[in-house]
Amino acid sequence: MPGQHPGADQYRHRPDPAQRQRQALRADQQAGANRALYWPIQAVYTSIVLVPLWVGGIAWALRDARLRVVAVAAIAVIVAEFALGGKGYYPGGIYTFCFAAGATALSGRPLRRRAAVYCVAAAVSAVIALPLLAAAALARFPVQKVNYDLGEEIGWPSQVALVARVHDALPAPERADAAVIAGNYGEAGAVDRYGPALGLPPAYSGANSYWLWGPPPVRDTVAVAVNVDPALLRRWFSSVRVAAVYRNGLGVADDEEGAVIYVAAGLRVPWTTAWPGFRDYS
Repeated sequence: MPGQHPGADQYRHRPDPAQRQRQALRADQQAGANRALYWPIQAVYTSIVLVPLWVGGIAWALRDARLRVVAVAAIAVIVAEFALGGKGYYPGGIYTFCFAAGATALSGRPLRRRAAVYCVAAAVSAVIALPLLAAAALARFPVQKVNYDLGEEIGWPSQVALVARVHDALPAPERADAAVIAGNYGEAGAVDRYGPALGLPPAYSGANSYWLWGPPPVRDTVAVAVNVDPALLRRWFSSVRVAAVYRNGLGVADDEEGAVIYVAAGLRVPWTTAWPGFRDYS
């Protein structure tokens, strides 16, 4: 249907072996970095002070026949994410059970002083783990040194607005045949979320499973490309120029700060030939 991504079943080409090897190497490096930080992050995100609470909750649940299977599942989730090289926050949901079990295990004991300490610790961890600080405060407080992804939660509307201005500035014939290509799934998702109100078409991206939505329509021989490797664009387009550079205006470092927006014209080959080169996952 017009305006929708093509389905994955319309496109099943694979990238060349050298590209897959590079992608696998990047994935291995990322997984290794995630594992190196995984256990410290479990302690910092849940608060070092509160680690005994959730560990004790798991231990208490293991002794209860009714809850043992859930406790085993909690351990399995936490350990599995480490083994798979997942990011430190991936098992976050399971801590709801762990904390609840820990609090239940302590019920009936005098906890006034301990409860106050727990509340303070939880508040500190919340500032680190959740987007509670104003966006402008991220540049002044070093919380991103612990949780870099806090920066990935700002600036999306303004970045999409800049993409829309670049798109609108194209000559009418080019604009009619222009696709939006995003370098990562966050940018693609932002375009799909905020772009329709600004007249943007759906975004396409080679990042992770976004690639499975397939390439842009055959008619789109022009691309407004945000945060895409220019060498990749020059490989498939006869003309590539810098149209804009995105700044969030807050001094916050993230994956989008300084992202270059290109206009690429003159697609040399059909998208079905070019699209494997845009795939960015192994």
